[in-house]
Amino acid sequence: MIDKRKNDHIFLASSPESQIGESWLDEVILIHKALPELDLDDVDTKAVFLGREISMPFIIGAMTGGTELAEKINARLAKAAEELRVPMYVGSQRIGIIKPEARQSFEVVKANAPSIPKIANLGAPQISRLPDEQLLRWAEEAVAMIDAAALAVHLNPAQEVFQPEGEPYFRNVLAKLRFLKKELKVPLIVKEVGNGISMEVAKLLNGIADIIDVAGAGGTSFITIEGLRAKEARPELYEISEEFKTWGIPTAAAICEVKSAFKGPVIASGGIRSGLDGARALSLGADYFSASQPLLKAALEDRAAQALSRIRQELSIAMFLVGAADINELKKAPKVLGPRLESWLRQRGIIC
Repeated sequence: MIDKRKNDHIFLASSPESQIGESWLDEVILIHKALPELDLDDVDTKAVFLGREISMPFIIGAMTGGTELAEKINARLAKAAEELRVPMYVGSQRIGIIKPEARQSFEVVKANAPSIPKIANLGAPQISRLPDEQLLRWAEEAVAMIDAAALAVHLNPAQEVFQPEGEPYFRNVLAKLRFLKKELKVPLIVKEVGNGISMEVAKLLNGIADIIDVAGAGGTSFITIEGLRAKEARPELYEISEEFKTWGIPTAAAICEVKSAFKGPVIASGGIRSGLDGARALSLGADYFSASQPLLKAALEDRAAQALSRIRQELSIAMFLVGAADINELKKAPKVLGPRLESWLRQRGIIC
């Protein structure tokens, strides 16, 4: 059953019908500089992530694992990540822990991307119910499986509510995150999966998470994906999911929410489809940006390296056009915010 769910997720996440709502990144207007006073070749996109230099502040998002198709996708993504020198997440590794035959679909990442930072991944509903000793074993096994530089725990309450076989168990997650922070030997990343993280949650994560990935609304909707999966067997669940499919904090707003309350680095994700989107996210204060759906489609078509090269090219052009020679200068570039984002920030008392 879990194998079929993983493949369902791949096909639905790569389809247009799973792309719902708006990220509001188009509400961030970077001011064109007609006199950039630099050449395009002068632009330096390099950054540092978890102590290692990377070619740009971009991370391949969490996607998949556990099936033959997932293994092929992960291998292609890992090769591209190694070639372009960018970090990458893997999908939830529970299946690789409980089913030894599924481990290879994750281990290919370690084999094909030995030098770049890799991020292991477990789900909050699962860690909430594990005894501490077993939780630490799972976490250490997930990290070792891909030689990870960090562990991500994904928060996905909206997905679990609408997943036909969902596990909406979120009591005690904060205590388990504190335990992992104390016991784990690698940094802890806390991320959403497409509904965003608020400043209230970000405040709770200070001192617990080393990094937050906002994963806002406006890209792949797991509410929609799970609703579509439920359509025949549980039509009432599908109908309710239709009411909630635009639920969440748009990515641009989520970046500002988290930056206003969290003291550590922030990853922007959710509806990021280009290097220009990434530049907009960085200008709002994100330290890194991440995308999944464009890379998933590219990996299915065996063109992941080309997709990453395009993202870097788009980021470089955006930096050139605002006169930013490096990422720090991009973050200081002037910008104008659109009315929806301005209104949100005003009502929430946030300066961004």
